[in-house]
Amino acid sequence: MKRASLTAVSVLAAAAVLTGCGGSSDDAEPAAAAGSTGTQSFDQELFDLLPAEIQESKVVRFGALWETPPNISVDPADTTTPIGATPDLAAAVSEVLGVTPEWQNMQWPAQLPGLQAGNVDVLWGQVSDSEERERSVADIIAWGKSPLALLVATDNPEDIGALGETCGLKVAVPIGSQQSAAVAGVSETACTSQGKPAIEPVEYPGAQQAIVALKAGSVDAWFDSSSSVTEAADAAGFDVVPLEDAEINKYMQTISGVALAKDNPGLTEAIAGALQKLAESGDYQEILDKWEIGDNALAPEDIKINGFTGIPAGEQA
Repeated sequence: MKRASLTAVSVLAAAAVLTGCGGSSDDAEPAAAAGSTGTQSFDQELFDLLPAEIQESKVVRFGALWETPPNISVDPADTTTPIGATPDLAAAVSEVLGVTPEWQNMQWPAQLPGLQAGNVDVLWGQVSDSEERERSVADIIAWGKSPLALLVATDNPEDIGALGETCGLKVAVPIGSQQSAAVAGVSETACTSQGKPAIEPVEYPGAQQAIVALKAGSVDAWFDSSSSVTEAADAAGFDVVPLEDAEINKYMQTISGVALAKDNPGLTEAIAGALQKLAESGDYQEILDKWEIGDNALAPEDIKINGFTGIPAGEQA
């Protein structure tokens, strides 16, 4: 799907979410994923790594918030099924493993607790990799780069060029996110320690609420992945301020991850192995190219479990 058609879908999908038609409730029923090509070869050795209950059911339950295109969103013609890069990757991985992917639409604050409670098997959409998360919260497989950006009003009225130039302004961030921690860190180093007013982070459970707030003038910027921010800018006519990694990486990493509970190391190893196969065959790059985020691809050797800490799957530091 090319950028023009994806933008049209994004506008309509946003309207569906905001009017309650598409739904983004944590109680949403699981939905089978689109994007399966039927071209991936089954790998018995990887299937054998799966937990017994998944081998028996042949179903893996994926969770994400379906409103951050191009990674994951919905087509307004069928709001029960997610579309995007991560559903397509999950479908291809599932073919390698010989299982069926099922998706749940989950608000971000419920995702990591839901994973730990066993409500889903995998989170694949909004999770950023980090050393802290790898040590305690989940096993994380790096699947792509995630450069960051700010979404600002048309013509950038505050003339923002970097996160450190938002002193005294309101910046929208996801609830309990690494972006929130980065705002706090940059606020201290670039603002309050220099005698300037602090950046005020304003937390929202999802992207669409943040976009509505920006449109209403309740916040001055929305801080998220560059791909999602660019998609929103195309859809709403806003502007994008790309951010330098050097400004951000002291407080958060710019790698997107697949998160799995630490009590499922076999599933973690199986999904990592399947992703490696897709990367080596070129299918991984092809999927990212389809959604116009090919520059975010990792080298096959960088698609690894707990890449920041090297902790084996299933173990805590």
